[in-house]
Amino acid sequence: MIQGELSIFIILIIMLAGIFYLSKLHNRLIKLVFSVIPPLLFCYFLPSLFVEYGIINIGNSDLNGTLAKMLLPFCIFYFTLGLPLAKLKSIGKKPIILFLVGAGGIIVGGPIALVISHSIFPTEFNAESYKGMATIAGSWIGGTANQMALNAIFLPNSNELAKAVTVDVFFGETWLAILLFLIPFQQRINRYLKASFDHQDISAHWEDDLTVKQFTFLNLIQILGLGLLITVLSTYLGKYIAELVKISFLNHSFWTFLFCTLAGIGLGLSPIKKLYTAGGDVISTLFLYFIIASIGLKISLSHLFSTPLLLFTGFIWISIHGLAIFVVGKWIKAPYHYMAIASQANVGGIASTSVIATAINPILAPLGVILALLGYALGTYGGYLSAILMQWVSQTY
Repeated sequence: MIQGELSIFIILIIMLAGIFYLSKLHNRLIKLVFSVIPPLLFCYFLPSLFVEYGIINIGNSDLNGTLAKMLLPFCIFYFTLGLPLAKLKSIGKKPIILFLVGAGGIIVGGPIALVISHSIFPTEFNAESYKGMATIAGSWIGGTANQMALNAIFLPNSNELAKAVTVDVFFGETWLAILLFLIPFQQRINRYLKASFDHQDISAHWEDDLTVKQFTFLNLIQILGLGLLITVLSTYLGKYIAELVKISFLNHSFWTFLFCTLAGIGLGLSPIKKLYTAGGDVISTLFLYFIIASIGLKISLSHLFSTPLLLFTGFIWISIHGLAIFVVGKWIKAPYHYMAIASQANVGGIASTSVIATAINPILAPLGVILALLGYALGTYGGYLSAILMQWVSQTY
C-alpha cells in the first residue's frame, strides 16, 4: 500500500505518463478505448480506483489541497499571460460577439437548466447542488483550469464533483462531434443564415509558435520563478483583501485567482509574455493534470449512478448555449465557421478549438487559439457569476 504525500504524488506522475503514452499508441484496440473514454476521464477516475482497491492510502493527507494552493494560481497566470490582446482587433467583431454570447448562454443557461430540472425532479436536488455545476460553468466558458479554480472557491463534495466531471467531458466530446459533423454542410447553413463576411485572412504565420518549444535551463527557471512569485504574491493579497472586505461569497480563493488573472493580462503587454510560448503553457498544462489526478483521489465512483439526472440538466444547459449562438449568429449574419469556433472556444479548450478551426480551414487556427485563450481569462468569473445565480435558484426553489 502506497501512503504519504510524496509517494502518492510520484505514483500519480507515473500514472499520468502511462495514460498519455498509451493514448498516443496506434494500436487499434487502445485507440478505440481512448475514443470512447478520453484521457481526461482516466486522469480523474484511475486514482479513485487506486484508493478504492487499497493501492493508495490517502489517510489524513490533503495532496489536492497542497497542489491546488501552489499550482492552480500558477496555471491561471500563465494561461492568461498567453492572451494576445493586440490580436483581438484583427479578428473582427463577429467572432468576439459570438464568443461572448456563447459565454452568456452558459452563464444564464445553468440557472435555467437547474430550474427546469428541479421542477421535474424536485427531490433530486438540494441547496448544495449548484457547487458541482459551478465547476461545469467554469469549464464551459474557459477550460479545466477555470473548472479547478471554481472547485477551489465553492468546494463541492467529491461526489458532486465526480458527476460534474462526467457531464463536462460527455457534453464536451459530444458537442465537438456535432460541430465537426456539421462542417460539410456549412455552405448550406451559411445560405440559410444569409451570412455575410469578408475573406480577410488571419495570418497563418502567427508570431507566437504554440507547437515548437525550445526548452532551456534559463527558460524553465524563469518560467517557474515568475509563476511561483505571482502565486505567492496573489495568495498573500487574496487573503489580505478577503479579511479586509469580508464578503462571504468573495473568499480568498476568488481574490487570489483575480490577482493572478490581472497579473497575466498586465504582464502579457510586456516582453515577459514570451515566457508563455517558451514553455509556460506546457508547464502549466502539466501542473494542471497533477491537480486533476489529485482530485481523483477524493472521488467515489459508487456515486456516479445518479449522473443521468445531471446529464438531463447538462443537455438543457448546452442547448441554451447553442441556441443563443445560433439566434445571434443569424441576427448578425455570421458564417458557420465563426459560430462553430466561438462555441467550441467556450465549451472546449485550445486543443479542441484548434481541431474545429483546422477542420474548416487551417488559416482559421489562430482564431481558435485566440478565442480559447480569451475563455481562460473570462472563465473563472463568468462561471462564478453563473454559480451565484445557481446558488440563488437552489436556495429559492
